[in-house]
Amino acid sequence: MSSREPESTALVSVDELVMRLEQILRSQQQDYEKLGQLIERTRQAIRKADMNAIAELCQEENTIAQHVTDLEKARLILAGKLTEMLDPTASKPLSIREVAQAIDEPNRSRMLELSDELRSTIEEVRGSSRIVRAAADALARHMGGLLQTLQSALSRARVYSDQGRIATGAQYHLKS
Repeated sequence: MSSREPESTALVSVDELVMRLEQILRSQQQDYEKLGQLIERTRQAIRKADMNAIAELCQEENTIAQHVTDLEKARLILAGKLTEMLDPTASKPLSIREVAQAIDEPNRSRMLELSDELRSTIEEVRGSSRIVRAAADALARHMGGLLQTLQSALSRARVYSDQGRIATGAQYHLKS
């Protein structure tokens, strides 16, 4: 190993890496909980067909999703370092559960608990996300249908000219 490496695995203990891994798992848990809250707010915005709110919530969701991605990259790096220390002959990085099984108490129980909580939260968010995605698709199809109906009605009424502009003096009366 080069002495230039700022964080040489040989200089960092398993306990320190486990502590960092726990911090990452806690951050991921918080982010997934925030995503769950955003999904609920998005569901309400879809129910109201509030397109501005939906767009804003999607931006917030993307920001959190990017943070989750960054945390996952850091988690994988730590898992790799822990694998080198705990099972140098492993062909792939150890999973969180495998890391937990290889460390002593109380770290083992804490790591397993964090892992289980995170897994449960991720599954809840995925389920909610599927439902909201289906509702958003239904709203998009509905809005598309409305636009198609309106376009058809306006084209038959000759409100638009051949160039696609509103014809001067055109009038259209909607039936009540």
